[in-house]
Amino acid sequence: MIDFRKHLSNIPGWRTKRKLVVFESDDWGSIRTRSKEDYNEMLKKGINVDGSNFTKFDCLESNQDLERLFDLLGKYRDKNGNNPVFTPMCVVANPNFEKISDSGFSDYFYEPFSETCKRYPNRSKVVELWNKGVAEKLFVPEFHGREHLNYLRWIRALQQANEGVRISFSHQSIGGSRIRGAKIPEYLAAFDPEFKEDIEKFKEVLITGAGIFSEVLGYQPRHFVASNKPEPKELESTLKELGITNLIRYKYQLYPNGDGTATKEFNWLGKKNKLGQIVLTRNCGFEPSDPEFSDWVSVCLREIATAFLWSKPAVISTHRVNYVGGIDQSNADSGLNELESLIKQILKNWPDVEFITSSELGSIISTN
Repeated sequence: MIDFRKHLSNIPGWRTKRKLVVFESDDWGSIRTRSKEDYNEMLKKGINVDGSNFTKFDCLESNQDLERLFDLLGKYRDKNGNNPVFTPMCVVANPNFEKISDSGFSDYFYEPFSETCKRYPNRSKVVELWNKGVAEKLFVPEFHGREHLNYLRWIRALQQANEGVRISFSHQSIGGSRIRGAKIPEYLAAFDPEFKEDIEKFKEVLITGAGIFSEVLGYQPRHFVASNKPEPKELESTLKELGITNLIRYKYQLYPNGDGTATKEFNWLGKKNKLGQIVLTRNCGFEPSDPEFSDWVSVCLREIATAFLWSKPAVISTHRVNYVGGIDQSNADSGLNELESLIKQILKNWPDVEFITSSELGSIISTN
């Protein structure tokens, strides 16, 4: 069945005859559900952690998760001899639950994700593996923010003793949209301001987050996408100062203003904003842990074919949740098997394909 919306969305913007494929993968470095035991306990207490593939399967990546992903990517090469490469959109900090609790929820504290790894089993080599991924060009991180939550909305909900948020907190987990049918306040969109004054505080989040990123990886981030929802337009200048040259945008973007309104904007691949930053857009999806489709490989291949038909690179959105097994090992097994099937089919269908990172795509666009 032809999806005319997909064709229409690929028409505007920069074009190339090269068969470029980018894998963008959000959420690496973040906590979500801490463990299978915490998942079961939250479920008993009425949190709908079984209602989303993210709260059901997603967790901080383990040594094994990364090693298995790297082994798979390392098996295949494109016409230039390059492996398929992930651009993981990473956060680099998580809440420090102990300090927040000790303060009586009066203040927010965070810790670098490297410290989080020390407290989780089987995460002792995660930082080392991130850097190995860069060295072998299999896993080249870019910036998703400091932590994968809006700490201002979250701490306010904790201070108001919201039951759902407090239960998740007690299990050092984030997420869960309902408790016994009642809605839990949203707080995962890290840069969605509840009030206008929040925007200034988000600037500090970006600055401190980029600092941790460069300490861990040895380079400044060049590419940014906000977690869950878009960030305010005003933050583009802060991102520019931090060295961000590429921004992921929706084709029709709503930038929150912090007063219940939003600034509307149309975007397209290769568009430049007033600061000279290049807009990149995603046009393919691959989320095998999501039950929306039973055959994600076929869905993604159709979207890649549509992108190439309109002389566009295929920018594939594929979240970390599909490749981690800390909550359910069968989830990682299935996700990796599906990813391998997709890569095999890409190489078979388009022998002249080129696997590149998001920042490489931005550089190609800027020089053409």
